[in-house]
Amino acid sequence: MLSVSLLGKLPNVMIVARHLGYIVAGYWSIVLAVTVTADGGASLRQSGYPEGHKQRSSSCQFRDGAEKALEPAMRASSERSSTDAMARDEPDLMVPTPHEEQPLLRPDAEALWKPPVGFVWIQLAIMSNVFLSGFDGTITASTYAVISSEFNAANTASWLTTSYLITSTAFQPLYGRFSDIFGRRTSFFTATITFMIGCLGCGIAKDIVLLNLMRALTGIGGGGLMTMATIINSDLIPFRRRGMYQAVQNVLHGFGSICGASFGGTIVDSVGWRWCFLLQVPVGLLALITGHLVLNLPTQDKFASEGRSLRTIWKYVDLSGACALIVGLSTQLVGLSLGGNELPWSNVWVILSFVASIVSMGLFVLIEAKTTAIPLIPPRMLKGVLPVATQVANVCVGMAAYAFLFTLPLLFQVILLDSPSKAGARLAVPSLATPIGGVISGYVMSRWGKLAYLVRTGSFLMCIGNILVMLLQFNDAEWKYYAAMIPASLGQGITYPGILFTFLAAFDHADHAVSASTVYLVRSMGTVWGVAITSTIIQNTLRSGLAEALSGIPDKWKVIDDIRHSVSAIHSLPPEIQLAARMVYYRGIRLSFLASACFGFVAATAALFTRGKGLHRSSEA
Repeated sequence: MLSVSLLGKLPNVMIVARHLGYIVAGYWSIVLAVTVTADGGASLRQSGYPEGHKQRSSSCQFRDGAEKALEPAMRASSERSSTDAMARDEPDLMVPTPHEEQPLLRPDAEALWKPPVGFVWIQLAIMSNVFLSGFDGTITASTYAVISSEFNAANTASWLTTSYLITSTAFQPLYGRFSDIFGRRTSFFTATITFMIGCLGCGIAKDIVLLNLMRALTGIGGGGLMTMATIINSDLIPFRRRGMYQAVQNVLHGFGSICGASFGGTIVDSVGWRWCFLLQVPVGLLALITGHLVLNLPTQDKFASEGRSLRTIWKYVDLSGACALIVGLSTQLVGLSLGGNELPWSNVWVILSFVASIVSMGLFVLIEAKTTAIPLIPPRMLKGVLPVATQVANVCVGMAAYAFLFTLPLLFQVILLDSPSKAGARLAVPSLATPIGGVISGYVMSRWGKLAYLVRTGSFLMCIGNILVMLLQFNDAEWKYYAAMIPASLGQGITYPGILFTFLAAFDHADHAVSASTVYLVRSMGTVWGVAITSTIIQNTLRSGLAEALSGIPDKWKVIDDIRHSVSAIHSLPPEIQLAARMVYYRGIRLSFLASACFGFVAATAALFTRGKGLHRSSEA
């Protein structure tokens, strides 16, 4: 069916193919250029192609080099494991603590570190997944209105985003545990394959329910894309030199976001929205094949050496906590989606949804405190002013970032009446500002090691940026729209790595894998809440505002129902009715940006308490 429909759109397919060529060329150019710049070309000189020597088989060369590089580190890691477990003073020494000892680095060799053999190709493998993470996020943001309208479900469009975010939120920290138990390689493959299957399912889904379920499956894999990239680089790169490589990761994520935002609309207008998901499968396959050839990080075989069975090992994975978190977030979103939208806020089902959410989230907190497994959020990591303030800023930044990204496409397609292609092109501006902010953050961290100032500056920019967009008038010049979108996205790019490294600097390196997972988990919870809250604001504004604005027309309720269930319905309305409907939408969108600005303000306030260690010294930053 898909192939037959494509034959009739062959000219459009050629346009898409040409754009794909640009994306592939740009992707490889950015990875190679930025990676080489970050380490001064050392990684290429050591990647198996020294001058005057013959090129060996890539597979053999990378595997041999990686294994040789790992031998001393694996011995050191094994010797230190029992000592570190006791030093952390865990309540139950039989429960394995997250073990992350940078298996490629000796402590006394950190200052003399050079990239290992095949380092560039390892980066290409993990950065392909980072690219997919950014691409999937914005390609959905730029097309969700069109997709949900096709299924006549625009009033529940937020589920296309939140179904992905819920599962990715719950499974992000689990990848840190899985990688400690089963190895980095296995966890990398699991995330990539699951993501690919989910994207394939989205591309062939026949109804909105199956599509949302496939988005949830995609989220299970997507939760590991960024997490495994961060953890693998934590194994490979010293902490003090990791800032620039984190900037590389941010650049690739940002490049993926730009491509998803600008390319998504072109795909929709050319060959249909299904190919927004199907085209991600080949990129995932590329990451899978490259990873198979070059990723040979050591497996944590502590459990096998102690003679423990797989069943015993699984007891250390906090699946009960993940289930409680998924149920808590899902029931909360059900209440927010139904309340004031399909049902009154006083309806028993809405109330029961929130009650179930409170009970489930309370159970999640209890499980994390009492579990004998490795918890998703170890309670010890939320003790003290610095960790708590950092995570408050983290969750609010996540809320502000995704609320901003979720609302912008509606602003373009409903208020400015843009086509999907033009709306996607507009989204390229904030998507470009985010990686620029990441580069600024990476440079500041590498040059001065100032972490707290990055968090404060970025959070403040996010607050100001949302206010600027909120203050835009209905008929303002287009350049004002472009300019107003930059500060919030620039602030996001600055804040994300700043928060990550502020939190990592508060703990020993042995805890860096679980610390990174905790940062991503808390931030992802914020993204879920940000999208859900802003969607609820818009839908409740439409429900109450449209009834008043369209009071004098025949078939009022049918028109209102059409507008709320399909964004494209606005384009077919008579000019007077269309203007009235757009004004109501505009009011809801402005309220959403106001809420996002409030999230940014809370983050900026919390960031004032994130005074901790810098990267280059132990003094306060």
